[in-house]
Amino acid sequence: MSEVRGSVGEQGRRNVKEPPDTSHDTPLMTLFRGYSKALDEKNDKYERIYKTSRDVTVRSKRIIFSLQRIPGLGDDEKEHVLTSAANDLRDVEQALLKHIAMELRDEDPHQFVNAYTSGIQEYIEALSFHFFLLTETIISHNDVQQRLTFGSQENETDIIPISVLVQAKEYILGIADLTGELMRFCIKCVSTGDFEMCFKICNVLKKMHGGFLSLGYIPAKELYHKMMVFRSSLHKVEEACYSLQLRKSEVPAEMLGDVFAMYDADDQNVSFM
Repeated sequence: MSEVRGSVGEQGRRNVKEPPDTSHDTPLMTLFRGYSKALDEKNDKYERIYKTSRDVTVRSKRIIFSLQRIPGLGDDEKEHVLTSAANDLRDVEQALLKHIAMELRDEDPHQFVNAYTSGIQEYIEALSFHFFLLTETIISHNDVQQRLTFGSQENETDIIPISVLVQAKEYILGIADLTGELMRFCIKCVSTGDFEMCFKICNVLKKMHGGFLSLGYIPAKELYHKMMVFRSSLHKVEEACYSLQLRKSEVPAEMLGDVFAMYDADDQNVSFM
C-alpha cells in the first residue's frame, strides 16, 4: 500500500507545472520589460508636465492680479502695467509652456492633456484678459495656438515646430473664466468713474453669452458650473449699467464713482438697485 501511495505521489509531483524561469531574458520577459520601461517613462513625463502646469497656473494668476489694478491708474502707470504683463506672458510661454511643448514632441498630446489642462486654461484667461484690455476684443483660438507654437532647432539647418495642443474645450473653458475677470474689472471701473468701459464690457459679455448658448452640448462638466458663474457675472454687470443709466439723472456724473465705490465685486449678494 505504501508503494502504491508513493508512486501516486511521485506521479502527482511530475504533473505539477514548474513556475517559469524568469532568470533568463526570454522573448516574453524582454517584451514585458520593454512595456514596463515605456509605462514608467510615460508616468514620469506626465508628472513633469503636471508640475510645470502648476507653475503656469501660479504665474498666470499673478498676471491677472496685476491687470486688475489698472482701474484708477494714470495713463503712464496703465501702460507700464500692460507692458509688464506682456513681458510676463512671454516669459510664461518661453520658460514653461515651451518646456511642455518639448515634452510633447514625438508624443500623442491627447494622452497628456489632463496633465496641463488647468495651467493652459489659466494662461488663456490671463492672455485673453490682457488682449481685451489692449484691443477690447476677444482673442481667437487660432491666435492662442499660434502663440504656443515654437521653433525647435534640430540641426544646423532644420527648425522643426513644436507646440502645446490647445483643444477647443480648453480654449472655451479659459474664455469662460475670463468673464469673471471682466465683471470684476467692470465694477472697479464703475467705482473709479470709468463708466464707458463698464458699458463696453457689458456689451461684450452679452455677445459672449449668446456665443456660449449657440455652442449646444459640450462634453465638459466644468463648463456647466462656469456658465452658471458667467450668468451671475453678466447679471451684476447689467445691474451696474442699469443703475448708472438711472442715477445719471439723480447724481452728478463726478459723484457717481463715489456712489458705486461701496460695492464689492466679489460679494455675491450685492444689488446695485
